[in-house]
Amino acid sequence: MKSALVTGAARGIGRAAAEALAKSGLHVFGLDKQFQEMPKGIEPVEFDLTDLASIPALVVKLGKLDVLVNNAGIQAALPIERYTDEARSRMLRVNLEAPVELIRAASKGMIERRSGRVINLASVAAYMAHTDLWYGVTKAGVVSFTRSFASYLGPHGIQVNALAPGPIDTELLKNAQPERVEQLMRTVYTRRVGRPEEVAEAIRWLALEAPAILNGAVLDITDGCFLR
Repeated sequence: MKSALVTGAARGIGRAAAEALAKSGLHVFGLDKQFQEMPKGIEPVEFDLTDLASIPALVVKLGKLDVLVNNAGIQAALPIERYTDEARSRMLRVNLEAPVELIRAASKGMIERRSGRVINLASVAAYMAHTDLWYGVTKAGVVSFTRSFASYLGPHGIQVNALAPGPIDTELLKNAQPERVEQLMRTVYTRRVGRPEEVAEAIRWLALEAPAILNGAVLDITDGCFLR
């Protein structure tokens, strides 16, 4: 049986992705800081991603991983003049440093088996001006390290791709600055926010069905709010 690790799995896109992979027959480890009840087929893993030093041991404990979904992310929803050092450091750790360390750790076994798929969650914030400057910086970083790891791991049979969602019905969107949400909703084609399950279906496809030649790609799931 194939196995997957999905971070930020307690709710939103992460939970929907974990459910989609479990329904596809994978053994899914759902990682988050805290859980309530998880659906059948998802094994909860309580872990704080700011603890970077413990990530290698965590991956060893979980065992073979065929799929890694770096979904966990935070947004301070603060203008730059109100950012604290603590808020900036925490965002950089969770959104940038933790997924890099997870890829480094998980890819060791993937290299040995010459197979594996990594899916990273970026955002349209990577490509647009953003009212939360540091959030945008971290998502641009996700795009960058996705392409770097794809180049490094591709010769070992590993695919590394990313998704860049637009407005999706999650807690992150609800906590975003209102002006940011208004900006996005003026341009989406369907005039509605996306559903976590829609993003999860794209994650499932990248994890299980995408052709091997698709590597280092960033798939825009934006409903037209950003075109490039």
